[in-house]
Amino acid sequence: MNDRSNTIKARLLRLFGHGSRPLNQDSKNKFDEPTAVFAAILLGIAGTGVAMGMPLFVGSLADSLGFNEQQLGWIASADMTGLFIGSTVTAMLVEKTNRQRLAYVGLTLLIISNALSIQNQALIPLLMSRLVAGIGAGICYSTCTASLAGSRNTAWAYSLLLFVLVSMNAFIFFIFPIIDAQWGTNGIFGFYLLEALPILLVVPLIPRYFEPAKQAHAEDTTDANSPAIPAALPRLCLASVFTFYIMVGAYWAFIERAGVDANISAELISDTLVWAQICSLSAAAFTVWLARHFGQSKPLIFALLLMSLSMLVMAQRIDQTTFIFSVFSFSFLWIFVDVFQLGTLSNIDHSGRYAALVPALQGVAQAIAPTIAGTILLYGEGYSSVMILCAIATAVALLIFTNVYRKLIQVAPSLANAQ
Repeated sequence: MNDRSNTIKARLLRLFGHGSRPLNQDSKNKFDEPTAVFAAILLGIAGTGVAMGMPLFVGSLADSLGFNEQQLGWIASADMTGLFIGSTVTAMLVEKTNRQRLAYVGLTLLIISNALSIQNQALIPLLMSRLVAGIGAGICYSTCTASLAGSRNTAWAYSLLLFVLVSMNAFIFFIFPIIDAQWGTNGIFGFYLLEALPILLVVPLIPRYFEPAKQAHAEDTTDANSPAIPAALPRLCLASVFTFYIMVGAYWAFIERAGVDANISAELISDTLVWAQICSLSAAAFTVWLARHFGQSKPLIFALLLMSLSMLVMAQRIDQTTFIFSVFSFSFLWIFVDVFQLGTLSNIDHSGRYAALVPALQGVAQAIAPTIAGTILLYGEGYSSVMILCAIATAVALLIFTNVYRKLIQVAPSLANAQ
């Protein structure tokens, strides 16, 4: 049995091995084990399924069930509100609660809620079942991010997570039109249900509790409780996450509808979404190289700046050219922002309590954003106004994190430029 276990670990190590310098053995812990990383990433797939497929999910709801833009915003917001609730609860429990039990609870809620979504698709029951689905997703995703935060090589861990999630997203954009054409929205709910079932088998690979590793040198410690790190800084990082995901929620929920409104063919919209996800895979690998050479903060600031500018381009005119440019730039830059926001918080605190709050902030922002965007559209302001909202939200995230970086340079330069 031990030989078989060692063989599995060796194979996973080749696939999920560290992309940068080897970890110091004194600082390495069980969350760096390839089996633990593998299990956490699979759990993350279950936790991000709806958020990844949101444009086609919203389109399917509109086509199959006939909901208007405001109702579509409510349903998207229900999933994201649940994500916030599940993530917040997980962040409060993750330091002292068995993480395997949290994962089982999250997966069970996902399975039950998607089954209920198939059974009753009237607006109110569907809102309730999607809320529960979001709670399950929030528990799964927060448990995933908290586990990866325990790694001593956060840029590598989160880059690998985003690489897998983007690959899954590309698959979703390929398979969802086929599922939708054959079975409608029920097929999509069935996909989410069946996706969660096999992940139950890998939950035992997730370490149950975080135990701080012994540090080889005192200067290697980057804990949020250190007097050198103001308590406000990780909270400002979370505020930057929140404002950035206002943009993500508004953009991602309605980009497919914006393309339809601009008379872009459904085939081109679908192909653009798929190929943008495939091409953005290179960004996940590029983040590790950037972190090794420039740290995580500088690339994050640059990515936020470019994202805000790309939203302004889309706000000027939505046509075939700007649509393709916008989707590709969004998909590529989103990877950088996610990896480095999570990596910065995890470098501050490896126990995962801040990283576990990231999905909560992402969830509440994505719960608010589709409703705001849907209301803008309801009152006839058009999709260009939604893009202006996205540009402003990203610019605010940029200003917040620039201030965080400036403060870190003053109090903890090594952390400000940490890999």
